[in-house]
Amino acid sequence: MKLNLAERPAITVIGLQIRTAPMSPEIPALWPRFVARIPEIGHTTEGRVTYGVMRNVAGGMDSFDYLAGVAVSEAAEVPPGMSRVELPAGTYAAFRFPLSGLGAGFADIFQRLLPGSGWLQAAGPYFERYGEDFCPDDVSSPVEVWLPVRPEGA
Repeated sequence: MKLNLAERPAITVIGLQIRTAPMSPEIPALWPRFVARIPEIGHTTEGRVTYGVMRNVAGGMDSFDYLAGVAVSEAAEVPPGMSRVELPAGTYAAFRFPLSGLGAGFADIFQRLLPGSGWLQAAGPYFERYGEDFCPDDVSSPVEVWLPVRPEGA
């Protein structure tokens, strides 16, 4: 696995959000609840693509906000009990893992691939992108991880 850089446009994501810990069983438990509510979200822009958006909570690495959502246009209304997150345009490091390797993949990103690469994690949310070919029942299904980055020293 290597560090792949890509420029991404800004997107808006609407979905269900929880405050949890990394690798918590609450995260996979959130997805069926969210999937059941997708029909409530209007103005989606990416068909069957879904996002798992992570935002660090000030004051610690033990918890973060996790949102299971879909990309929407600016006109989309936020259904009751859901949240909206803006993913800013910018440079992102992109990675691809099988679903079964997602936990190890995150460890690899933060412990091996990012350190010494000349890039640092930038402020802002990072996210998982589950493409149209993703199947939650298939542990070999691919998941993309996108991390906002900036050059060291910038």
